[in-house]
This record gives sequence, C-alpha cells and structure tokens, in this order.
Amino acid sequence: MRLFGGGSAQRAEAEAYVEQAMPRLVGLAYAMTGHKADAEDLVQDTLALVVTTWSRVREAQNVDAYVRRTMVNRLSSVKRRKAATEVVSHEAVTADWSVAAAPSPAGGIAEREAVLGLIRRLPDRQRAVIALRYYEDLPDREVAAALGCSEQAVRSAAHAALNNLRQLVPETDGEEAQR
Repeated sequence: MRLFGGGSAQRAEAEAYVEQAMPRLVGLAYAMTGHKADAEDLVQDTLALVVTTWSRVREAQNVDAYVRRTMVNRLSSVKRRKAATEVVSHEAVTADWSVAAAPSPAGGIAEREAVLGLIRRLPDRQRAVIALRYYEDLPDREVAAALGCSEQAVRSAAHAALNNLRQLVPETDGEEAQR
C-alpha cells in the first residue's frame, strides 16, 4: 500500500508501520466503537493524522502508545462533534434496549455480539478503558498513558465499567443456574 509519492526512508518507515499496525488498530477501534464502519473510519482518520505527522510520531518513546492515544483522542473529538449536532429520536434511544438480551449459551457469535452491545452502552472513558485493558491487554500504566490520566483513574473507570456491565446483564431465571 503506497501512502505517499516518492521514496524517502521516512515514508517507507511510515508505510511499514501502517501495514503492521492496521489489523490490530482496527480490532481496538471496533472494541471501542462497537461498529465495524465506525472502527474503520476511526483508524483511517487516526492513521492519516499519524502519517502526516510521522516525523514527530517516530520520535515518540513508544509509537504504538502514541498512536493509541491519538485514536482515543480522535474518537472523543468525533463523539463531541457528533453529539453537538445530532438530534436523537425516542425510537433511536429505545431501539437499543433489547441489546441486553441474555447471550445464547450455544452461540459464541451471539454471545460476543451481546457483550459488545453491553459494552457499547458504557460511557466513552469506561469503554476505552475496557477496550485497552482487555482487548489490547495493556497494563494500567499504558492505559493511563493512552488516555492521559492516572493509573488510579484507570482502575476506577475499570471498576465502574465492570459494575455497570454487571447491572446491564440480565438476571438469570434460575434455570441456567441449575444446569
């Protein structure tokens, strides 16, 4: 994939990074957004910014951490702009209420979609912490660096997210507990 004209070493380095990081970043973006198209847009926007500022990015102590932080910031920025201009109908708000249906014990895909649906209902910061902590398997120190907050704030957000998820998961009817 050629991102630039010409053949400088810096351009080749940026292209190599994009090739290597793209699949992982799309997965992380999907975990943060919950929608494939939104994830692809987020990664494309992030990498476009990273590539155009590669001379600065490559000087970062940890390029992956820099790119993750950029992606989290882009997502927050997009959500703020969208929230400021979007008018939400009652139907749009209540349509997602059925997402919390109990996952099928037999269907891994249905179960995954149910979990992602629940994660989508978390506030942005909590969703980002869950994605970075459990999808990217980052330690709290790196999650904190990506989000620009303290490790304690990461632990607090993770705790709150897990509590929120527990409240969103429907209660079992007793039959499943007996199996």
